[in-house]
Amino acid sequence: MNYLLDTTILLEVLRASPSQRLVRRLAQVPTSERFTSAITVSQILLAARRQHDTRLMQDVIRLVAAIRVAPYDLAAAQSFAKLRATVAGDCETDDVMIAAIALSRGYLFVTRRHELFARFTDLHIEDWMAT
Repeated sequence: MNYLLDTTILLEVLRASPSQRLVRRLAQVPTSERFTSAITVSQILLAARRQHDTRLMQDVIRLVAAIRVAPYDLAAAQSFAKLRATVAGDCETDDVMIAAIALSRGYLFVTRRHELFARFTDLHIEDWMAT
């Protein structure tokens, strides 16, 4: 099973004291099955640049090097168009693109924002930080 880790999950990993529940769950998943999206990478890099935090930027680069990155490809673009035209007309473009990547690849999507992504009924979602 492959997992697509959302921005909220990777930001938690970057915290000085990340959720132990999340750390334990991540440890159970083989590295080869952990993915994030190219969209998530751009969001995190942008946040680090805006904060002008060199250490954070280095941490982001190390994190991205340690995880597989799923691209926004033709299959994701087709999924995006379908989602945008049907259930996601009012969603942020980045969020729809991330959902499209997960759906087009059949990945389980890991996020803290279950309510936002619940509209994508074919998207399998887990929150590894939920109590």
